Amino acid sequence: MLTPWRLYIASPDAARLERILSYESRFLVVGGGQGKQAVGETLRLCPDLVILDSVLSGMDGGEALAAFARMPAPPRVVYLARTAFAPTEPLPDEACPYPCEDEILMESIVKAAERPLPALAQPWETQRLAIAETLLERLSVPPRLKGRRYMAVAAAALACSPALGASYRERLYPYVAGQCGTTPQAVERAIRTAVESAWLQGSLEGIQALFGLSVDAERGKPTNAEFLSMLAQHIREEVARQMRGGC
Repeated sequence: MLTPWRLYIASPDAARLERILSYESRFLVVGGGQGKQAVGETLRLCPDLVILDSVLSGMDGGEALAAFARMPAPPRVVYLARTAFAPTEPLPDEACPYPCEDEILMESIVKAAERPLPALAQPWETQRLAIAETLLERLSVPPRLKGRRYMAVAAAALACSPALGASYRERLYPYVAGQCGTTPQAVERAIRTAVESAWLQGSLEGIQALFGLSVDAERGKPTNAEFLSMLAQHIREEVARQMRGGC
């Protein structure tokens, strides 16, 4: 069974929404709040999905949505529109008229959760891939290996959607396979080969700079998950730096 999607509720109707979600084992509510509290806790808790009410105390839903968009790993968002929703940038994953029937709300939540990447992450997609390629170049992963491309796509996706890492075989590898026109099994094998190549023949300086002491030398090369998670962490840090206007 897949790890449940971690969900945060930013709405004055949190009690009702949490009751609706309690019947769904696919979702785990990790917190709830309004205004600046919701923004701060979303940044700290890194939920996979946020139910965001258009009406909040201290900050309206549009302001919160804009704040989410400035996060290196923004959540998927279901926007509860209490008035007619006029699409503007940034866009949520789903917009749902509210109040509404429970079934309609759950349909929007499920659709948002099943999106491969958060809509708010799209503007930085090119940069994440470019950073991933730069890191793999530092590690001297040979460009001729199919696994290098798969690594870049996987690490960039993990950087903005940690939820994909809840299950590599059920979530991450199928996503990469869909992007690269192959199978999840081929993605897993090719990445494993590329990790081995980097560890045995790549740049020792690059490995030490990027991985430091995070991998046990006595165990040999890292697993696919360890390798990709570390790359994703570096990508998130670099995206955060660029968002702050670093050079």
